[in-house]
Amino acid sequence: MLFAVTLLVTLSASAQKNKVVTAYNYFKYGEIDKAKVAIDEAAAHETSNGMAKTWYYRGLIYQEIGKNEQWKSLDADAYSKAYESYEKALAIEPKYEFAPEINQNILALGNQMFGQGVEYFNVKQYDKALISFEGVVKMTPNDTLAILNSAYSAEKSNNKPKAKEYYSKLISMKYNDPKIFIFLGNIYKSEGDTAQALATIKQGRQMYPADNNLVIEELNMYLASGKDSDALESLNVAIQGDPKNPSLHFAQGTVYDKLNKKDEAAVSYKKAIELKADYFDAYYNLGAMYFNEAAEMANKANDLKSNVEYGKAKEKFDTKFKEAQPYLEKAHELNAADTNTMVSLKQLYARLNETTKYDAIKVKLEGK
Repeated sequence: MLFAVTLLVTLSASAQKNKVVTAYNYFKYGEIDKAKVAIDEAAAHETSNGMAKTWYYRGLIYQEIGKNEQWKSLDADAYSKAYESYEKALAIEPKYEFAPEINQNILALGNQMFGQGVEYFNVKQYDKALISFEGVVKMTPNDTLAILNSAYSAEKSNNKPKAKEYYSKLISMKYNDPKIFIFLGNIYKSEGDTAQALATIKQGRQMYPADNNLVIEELNMYLASGKDSDALESLNVAIQGDPKNPSLHFAQGTVYDKLNKKDEAAVSYKKAIELKADYFDAYYNLGAMYFNEAAEMANKANDLKSNVEYGKAKEKFDTKFKEAQPYLEKAHELNAADTNTMVSLKQLYARLNETTKYDAIKVKLEGK
């Protein structure tokens, strides 16, 4: 009986080891589905799962599943399993005779996984793309392109923790691309962490002081948080880097306007108009600024008791109203449907007693 039991155990162990050879034979003749079944049984059995050969063959079979359209449906995570198998083979037997082939296969596997990640990314399956790119990072931890694509995929799949992890890793590796600071900063901003968002952009500004995109991102954060003086400093730097950008001069005008530096604001608005002749917002803001100045002057004049003094004050605020007129009229010409412009013009024409123009703009407003 003892002999029979021993013989049975021996035969069972031998059968499992034969499964390894069977799996390879199926693989060799292209019967990958059968090869997978056989190698999975061998990898799960205690008599064969300690053999380097088992895991080497499993790596070969799963790598073929991943790259062959005919067999891809057998396992969506085939490349990762192939890599795990190769690693296990080398862990069991570091000086395994097929170690050079395994290392070559791992290199090919990295390229195949990267390509798979690109395919998933292009069809917007970002979660699957992330798995593929992370697999490449696992194989080659210093592959910055794989790390960057992992960050992109994580961000696109709304996996913010991993996106932050990979962007931060690139920054620590001194990856030469200032945009990663903007991407990371935007993630912090979307989470409501404006302090960390600004700190990230500032870090980028220190590394890339000449990059205007970072300057503008810093500027937008200052503007959003009401830090007008800081925004003005960023604007001045941005304009030095891109002096022909009308949007920057317009933004500079709005900040000067908020800081009650009207002369500087007018210069900035006019520069924006000079660079972009159809810049509606610049025309409107400049006209509105002059109009508001004139209205404030008129309100103060109402407190004057002397008719002579009021007459002199009226000359000044009428002049200021007239200064606003061409800019508001140009704004209306550029955007005839804008209600705010028409309301301002109606008030302006009333102030200047231009009844014909007042009646015309009144009709337009009533018809809206």
